[in-house]
Amino acid sequence: MFMSADPKKRFMENESIPRLLARFAAPALVGMLAHALYNIVDRIFVGQVVGARGIGALVLSFPCMLLFFSVSFLIGVGAASRISILLGEKRLRRAEQTLGNAFMMALVASVLLWVAGRFFFRSILFLSGASETLYPMAASYLSIILYGTPFSVISFSLSCQIRACGSPMYAMGSQLVGAFANIILDALFVLGFGMGVSGAAIATVMSQFLSMVWALSYFRRPDAALRLRLPFILRPDLGTLKRIFAVGTPSCLVNLNFVMVHGMITNMSSHYGGDLAVSATGIFMSLDSLLFMPAIAISEACQPIIGYNYGAGKIGRVISTVKMGVIACTAFYLLSFTLVMTNAELMAMMFESSDKDLIHLAATGLRIGNLGIPLMGVSLICTSFMQGLGRGREGLYLAFVRIGLFLWTPLLILPRYFGVYGAWGSFPISDICGSVVAGLFMVHTVKKLRLSHPS
Repeated sequence: MFMSADPKKRFMENESIPRLLARFAAPALVGMLAHALYNIVDRIFVGQVVGARGIGALVLSFPCMLLFFSVSFLIGVGAASRISILLGEKRLRRAEQTLGNAFMMALVASVLLWVAGRFFFRSILFLSGASETLYPMAASYLSIILYGTPFSVISFSLSCQIRACGSPMYAMGSQLVGAFANIILDALFVLGFGMGVSGAAIATVMSQFLSMVWALSYFRRPDAALRLRLPFILRPDLGTLKRIFAVGTPSCLVNLNFVMVHGMITNMSSHYGGDLAVSATGIFMSLDSLLFMPAIAISEACQPIIGYNYGAGKIGRVISTVKMGVIACTAFYLLSFTLVMTNAELMAMMFESSDKDLIHLAATGLRIGNLGIPLMGVSLICTSFMQGLGRGREGLYLAFVRIGLFLWTPLLILPRYFGVYGAWGSFPISDICGSVVAGLFMVHTVKKLRLSHPS
């Protein structure tokens, strides 16, 4: 409990920024890698057993799963930002109210998403570019995945809030439990029982349930910073809900945009390159998300540190956190860039080792799509900066500029001239232009903080 009057326990205010970032980023990284492994492991097992068509079927289902992730982000990030600030201000009861209201939001959102998914999953698959050959497999996978909606939304949103409570290791455990269970269950159902894409879906749902149980158990621990209390779950507070929405909406919209982007890219891949291009896009998107994880973990680690110290009035530590975050993210992205440019073919072979055309196409997509990745650290940290300060409007603006303007515009134009390569080329344009705008915005915000809080 970092709200104690004992200075030794108030580590968010006293510990060095590099050590704090390491303390929060390491478990966040492991947790996010574990979360990414849900889809990557499914595609690896299905790709090696079923082949390229199996990968394509899972890719077509991914936009729907990203939708669940977007809602989880809205609730988890919005509540975590508010909890960090309230704990910095030593307002325990208000922090527990935020936690309870966020849990209620996750329950309601899960039901609504499941109902919408049952009614519209056929349309989602065809909008994503499902062909007549891929649709049956994709429908089999997605119809089972939908049953895990509440487990996925609740476990991920609670993980964000557990990190905000000062327990990043426990939040990591929630994701690790699910990831390891998914690997074991995939091996059992896909390899052992030969259940193909249906077996992969069952393994994912069961793993998400275990992850949710782990996350819920945190709030029963005697050393938990907060308690999940039934009165706060059953009594929503309009002001609290508004704050969660205000801060969480930018992250949600970024991910919702990515849902539509992913759907459009797979649709274009199907249109310009057929089922093989859909499978190649799936490999590219899987590995791309994995390569982004280290820096995303650092940016998520920055948010509670920024929020707590902003609430405590320690602006110097806020600015130091932003600087360290940008440096660390950029270093990781440079490593990712080097890895992709030198080993793209080997990375693609993890999913399908015998189809040379698929390997070549996926490797090309990886290299094109990651040309702008070294600059992305600035954009990520700027978003966490705004969330940590509780400034949802500014975060929303940055999300719109990067995804709504700099990604959608080339995505609507380039594929007409360059096919699927044009779709992949939209990513570096968005990364570079969005990072320039974010950098200018970040410098302006730091100057305003220094003027309003002179040391």
